[in-house]
Amino acid sequence: MKNDLTQACVEPFNDLVGKKQHALLRRVERIGKGVIAGWGDRPALSVMLTLWYFVKDLTDREVLILWEGSAMARAANTLLPMFAHGFEEQKWDASAKRQAGRLLAQFQAEGLYSGGPLLG
Repeated sequence: MKNDLTQACVEPFNDLVGKKQHALLRRVERIGKGVIAGWGDRPALSVMLTLWYFVKDLTDREVLILWEGSAMARAANTLLPMFAHGFEEQKWDASAKRQAGRLLAQFQAEGLYSGGPLLG
């Protein structure tokens, strides 16, 4: 799964060449570092649940399409079911949903993932 996640990070850029590819990779890295910097004091479970709600919402609304056989699809198909069970009874659930909404807002402020509010 680690290899799939590593490959998934660059997979969307494979068809791009030269300056365009490097510019987009730098932009994504800059945005990602800004987002991750805010996670320093959060428990790992909280971060994982937030990411689960974020990716699940994007795929449910088809804002993000995971092409069958892609590295991201393989990783998501392994990870998403793990987080789908048992979290609704815990206090983590409501907090993770709010954090996922904030994460989407951060990305939308950068011009990414338009298409409506999270968990609409």
